[in-house]
Amino acid sequence: MDEIVLRAMARWPGVPAVFGWLRLDRRGTWYLIDRGQPGFDEQRDGAGSPITSEPIIEFIHRNYGHDEQGRWFWQNGPQRVFVDLDPAPLVLRVFGDSIQPRFVAHTGEPAACVESAWFTANGSILLGTDIGPGIIHDLDLGTLALSQVNEAEICLLLHDRCLTLRLCENPASSLGFVARPRT
Repeated sequence: MDEIVLRAMARWPGVPAVFGWLRLDRRGTWYLIDRGQPGFDEQRDGAGSPITSEPIIEFIHRNYGHDEQGRWFWQNGPQRVFVDLDPAPLVLRVFGDSIQPRFVAHTGEPAACVESAWFTANGSILLGTDIGPGIIHDLDLGTLALSQVNEAEICLLLHDRCLTLRLCENPASSLGFVARPRT
């Protein structure tokens, strides 16, 4: 976390958290949702507007984390901004060859260890890692080495092991995070 953020937290403790106005999509794009603004329409504006400023994105990435309840947030100075997640807290990119991949989160943080693997009905692959739960970026799915063990079992080949992919109907409950924190 940035030093300036830590100083702001110490100087102004107890600043109320905000909910429902920052969103992360399945490709690692941040969106600002202008709830409470004049003319805001949930149907029309609920997905938000993409944040495109590189310095702001880098600031969010450096100060992104989670609490003990599995709620992910951006620590914006003294204020904690909880994030709506579509569909996981991290978006993982795949680097290296298919059998010895390296996973790096959209924040730039590398995952050193993969603990669990899941797949969804729509073909997404999610991983439980040492840095948190993440979805594999859809453009990188083809780089992974998958093996059909039997009719009902598919494995993700990682280095010298075969990690069984389990069906995931609800990523938040399966991987232990809160998708839409509101309190």
